[in-house]
Amino acid sequence: MFSNHARSIHPLIPTLAILIAAIAWQAGANATRPPAPATAVATVDIVKIIEKLKEREVREAQLEENKNVRQAQLQEVADKIRLLEADLKDGNRSTPEYKDKIRQAMEIQAVYKARGEALNQILSIDRGNVTREMYEKMLDAISRISDREGYDIVIFDDSLFEVPEDVQYQDVFRSIVSRSIIYRHESIDITEQVVTLMNNEFTP
Repeated sequence: MFSNHARSIHPLIPTLAILIAAIAWQAGANATRPPAPATAVATVDIVKIIEKLKEREVREAQLEENKNVRQAQLQEVADKIRLLEADLKDGNRSTPEYKDKIRQAMEIQAVYKARGEALNQILSIDRGNVTREMYEKMLDAISRISDREGYDIVIFDDSLFEVPEDVQYQDVFRSIVSRSIIYRHESIDITEQVVTLMNNEFTP
């Protein structure tokens, strides 16, 4: 028959177990963290890309042509206003015809103003759509170049934007803290690669 001494657990054993577990946990926490895999980064100057695209020249010429067509239509309304104003200048104010021409002039002036405002909005929307389409093509070109060259991240290089001079403190501070890139080496800039690829693939 076992004695009470043989069947009992030594009071130091649980304490030693806890101490060993704590030491093991601390050793794991202090273990050297494995290095993260290297990340290949490239930068692009989007403004420069757009300025050097052949497509931009063609699309802007089309926008200008559309603008001239719409302005010619607006000019027709302006010509009607001038004719009515000339008639009113030499007309007899007491006649019904004169009063009718005043109403016509007011209506046409309202039409001219509304068409002018609509024209500005349409031109802005057209330019925005063109810019969006070129930007989407730019993203595709950047993606293909990155896959080919092994870049993991491509960042818009805003380090080239100058901090404004002789302006209020808030504007200077905002210009500084809003930047995402302070410095980058020229070797990671793929702007010209994007321009070359897009220009080579563009067909008017």
